[in-house]
Amino acid sequence: MASLAVPFLHGLRPNSHYIHRLAVIFLAFAPSFIILTISYEGLFYFTFCLCLFSWVRLEHHVYSYTASQPPKAVSSPTETPNPLKPALALAVNRLASLKSRNYRALSLADARISLFFLFFLQSAFFSTGNIASISSFSLDAVYRLIPVFDPFSQGALLILKLMVPFAVMSANLGILNRWLGVAPGALFMVVMAVGDVMTLNFFYMVKDEGSWLDIGTTISHFVIASLLGVFVAGLESVSEVIVSGVEFDSGKKTMQPKKAQNGAVNGVLNGRSDVKT
Repeated sequence: MASLAVPFLHGLRPNSHYIHRLAVIFLAFAPSFIILTISYEGLFYFTFCLCLFSWVRLEHHVYSYTASQPPKAVSSPTETPNPLKPALALAVNRLASLKSRNYRALSLADARISLFFLFFLQSAFFSTGNIASISSFSLDAVYRLIPVFDPFSQGALLILKLMVPFAVMSANLGILNRWLGVAPGALFMVVMAVGDVMTLNFFYMVKDEGSWLDIGTTISHFVIASLLGVFVAGLESVSEVIVSGVEFDSGKKTMQPKKAQNGAVNGVLNGRSDVKT
């Protein structure tokens, strides 16, 4: 498995740009994944990584566009009361509390990111047929490397093949978490919160009567959904390791909050319409 270590030799002449880091991660896992494929799964790996990269770029552009829009000013607070004043006051307080670490607060739009991540999580889990091959003990993917039956070695290779898409996916979400300027692990926590909602759904679907197949199926669904939070926490740890020190186009590790936008928010809070952005 020397192919896993060779791409990381870029550390001799490091380049911390996020595109370079994603390319290194893609090339690090590509040889091992392709060797362990049977037919079309190598094409899946390429398209899956391309979709993840496009998703990261799209989410950053959406955030940049929404953050660049100035808030609407109120003409006069004496004539028309500002219904957004409590919410804006809360936002200013949260910005002040996070000012020392240059992190922005989570917003409702971050829930969209968590839903997309859950979609990619399910796609990485089922799209390549790895789960079906493991459950049926089909070892066609590892016979070319270990022709003699060895359950532990062959099972380790299958688990490695199964974990490759998740490692790439955790790296992309970790880069997006840093690029959007939220606190470390914040997006992963949102994903875990959405996963807890799914767990409650499967909990109320558990049956204690009927056939053993129905009872076992509902219990297994609940257990899998419960372990999703633990798995996402593990992905966060992997992401912190492989994307540490990454930089972006601005040359900074995280996005800095704009002083002009903070001034505009304070202006709307105070009821001034002559705010310069």
